[in-house]
Amino acid sequence: MKIAVAGTGYVGLSIATLLAQHHEVMAVDIIEDKVNKINNRMSPIQDEYIEKYLKEKELNLTATLNAEDAYKDAVFVIIAAPTNYDSKKNFFDTSAVESVIKQVMEINPDAIMVIKSTIPVGYTQSIREKTGSKNIIFSPEFLRESKALYDNLYPSRIIVGT
Repeated sequence: MKIAVAGTGYVGLSIATLLAQHHEVMAVDIIEDKVNKINNRMSPIQDEYIEKYLKEKELNLTATLNAEDAYKDAVFVIIAAPTNYDSKKNFFDTSAVESVIKQVMEINPDAIMVIKSTIPVGYTQSIREKTGSKNIIFSPEFLRESKALYDNLYPSRIIVGT
């Protein structure tokens, strides 16, 4: 199965690494240095398990700057884009998530989009209504920095919903 992962921070890269053990995974990022490192099997983030898996495991993982290549045949698109929280305004900046959703809907509207980014309560329902897409679901992540792949390999809980 082809799976695309939008974003290669702790959340995205750990999920991409996990899934690339058994599926074709294309990780999309906007930072060329991160893409090059991943394609050279070097982790752009500090995570012992990701570093080890990239070096030692046989992974079907390719990183790219080209979102169209990643999304066009993907069955699932995992969205791990940043959502910066402004505590003074009590506001989540979900523009990166919305940008990915827009691109996926233009390139491959049948793909199931799984939001892993931190989003406000009610966001999934509102973005489903705003876009008219029933293919958007939410699965919160429970990861620790530098232990993200370990936490994905041995999850304490898995939650998926709309």
